[in-house]
Amino acid sequence: MTAVTLVTVDAGGNAPPMLDIARTLVRRGEDVRVLGHERQRDRVAPTGARFEPLDALAFWDCTIPRSLPSTLGQFSRLGSDGALRREVADRLRSDETDVALVDCLTASAVLGARDAGVPSAVLFHTFLAYWRDAYARGPVGIVARLRGVDLRAAWRSADARIVTADATLDPAGHVGEPGTAWVGPTDTGVPAHPDPDRPPLVVVSLSTTWLPGQTSAYQRIVTALGSLPVRGLVTAGGIAPDRPIDLPPNVEWADRRRHADVLPEASLVVGHGGHSTTSTALAHDLPLVILPMNPHADQPMVAAAIEAAGAGVALSPRVRPGQIAEAVVRALGDRRMAAAAADLGRRIRSADAADAASDRLLALVGRPTHSSGRSPEEA
Repeated sequence: MTAVTLVTVDAGGNAPPMLDIARTLVRRGEDVRVLGHERQRDRVAPTGARFEPLDALAFWDCTIPRSLPSTLGQFSRLGSDGALRREVADRLRSDETDVALVDCLTASAVLGARDAGVPSAVLFHTFLAYWRDAYARGPVGIVARLRGVDLRAAWRSADARIVTADATLDPAGHVGEPGTAWVGPTDTGVPAHPDPDRPPLVVVSLSTTWLPGQTSAYQRIVTALGSLPVRGLVTAGGIAPDRPIDLPPNVEWADRRRHADVLPEASLVVGHGGHSTTSTALAHDLPLVILPMNPHADQPMVAAAIEAAGAGVALSPRVRPGQIAEAVVRALGDRRMAAAAADLGRRIRSADAADAASDRLLALVGRPTHSSGRSPEEA
């Protein structure tokens, strides 16, 4: 039995891959502990892993509406916080951890694992091209460097890097990177089978992290759906809009709804380009209409990749309801788009990504593998 510590934070789409890997490691008989934000306790419990909150993450709350500069500042602190580095190092030493898997958002925790002398891997939950370029070289990375942490250097200090993204969609996956494995998305699903006797179900899922302009985007999307012969379902992920939304009769608002419960009946997803939401839709063979909400996040890159693959339509976040309606009609009626989404769905479902990621992690301490993930050379 290997003592494994996973370090994460409550930042929306970053959590599902880490929790999937935790669940897989527990199933395989490893001793798994998750260090994260107190708000994650209830989400960790079903994995079977032990949970311990990190005091140094008390400053973090992704559900509070913030200005864009404030949001970027919070992410910069997350990656460069000295208190988090010290606490993670102390926890890893005290628990005699054999190996650690650290969320890339917490680069300071990667340094903490190094300080503790524990073998570690960094988990990248969306395209590596985004983290390596836009994130590390943009405002977040610049402020982190001013605080004393070079994000790229911190990530390279780990023994391995694991990317839970499809290498054929990730621009960095085409060239690979030493010590880095693309295992594919951990998201799961089944091919959707909409009821042919009912209007198409269009599921709307924007970020579970509050973003500026999100309420306006919701309103324009539901107004567009109200003009079409479809059924709309907004899954808000627990994020309350900052003003009332005027819902048309054919659109339902759900504060929380599991994608696994609704996507098997859907025909289309309207999303923000978050990697987790996008991969989950594709895992159900569903095409997407994407309105990237945050220009500094991975969303524009994900949207562009999905459109280039022929599996969806990328729009400006400021488009009017009529343009959204046109994109929805196009996506619902385009057989080639549906086929491209189904091709990606089959690849996601066959990847066994959580097992492959677990193999890569345990290989750092010489444990035998259960499955084979795709290496950079194979990507």
